[in-house]
Amino acid sequence: MDHAGIVFDHVRKEYQDGTVAVGDLSLTVTPGEVLCLVGPSGCGKSTTLRMVNRLVEPTSGTITVDGTDVLGQDPVRLRRSIGYVIQHVGLFPHRTVAQNVATVPGLLKWDKARIAERVEQLLDLVGLPHATYGKRYPHEPVGRRASARRSGAGARSGAARHAHGRAVWSGGPPGQATAPAGVS
Repeated sequence: MDHAGIVFDHVRKEYQDGTVAVGDLSLTVTPGEVLCLVGPSGCGKSTTLRMVNRLVEPTSGTITVDGTDVLGQDPVRLRRSIGYVIQHVGLFPHRTVAQNVATVPGLLKWDKARIAERVEQLLDLVGLPHATYGKRYPHEPVGRRASARRSGAGARSGAARHAHGRAVWSGGPPGQATAPAGVS
C-alpha cells in the first residue's frame, strides 16, 4: 500500500467547551492532487488544514503525512516539511519575494546556490518570473493591479515559499484559491 500523501483516518476535533469543529473526517489526498475544502464559515475547513501541521491537534483519529503520524513528529520539523499558505497573510513584508521564498530552505541550511536555483524554479512554477518579481516586496504593485495581494501574487509567493517540500494551502473565499496537496 502506498502511504504517500496526507491521510485523515476518523479525525475529530472537539474543543473544551464542547464545540465540534470536525466530526469524523476520513480522507486521502495523494501527492499532486488538488483538493478544495468548500463550506460555510465555521464548518471546519481551516481547522482541518491546521491539524495537518499541528497548529491544532486532533481530539481523536490519525493524520499521516507520507505514512507517518503527525502527532509522532516534532512540530517544528513537521511545519518546515509542509507549508501552510494563507491568502493575504504569511509573507514577511520587509523581505523581497525571493527572500520570502528562500526562508524555509535557509532554515533548513541549504547552500546558497541550491537556494537560489530553487527560488527561481519555484517562482517560475507559480507564474512569477524571478527577473520580474524576485526583487519586489509583497506590498508593491503588480502590473495594472493595485496590489500584489489582489492579483493573487501574494498567495502565489507564499505557495512558492513553502513548495520546497509538500504544500498545504488554505485559500481565501471559495473560488479564490486552490493549490496542490503535494508539490515536488
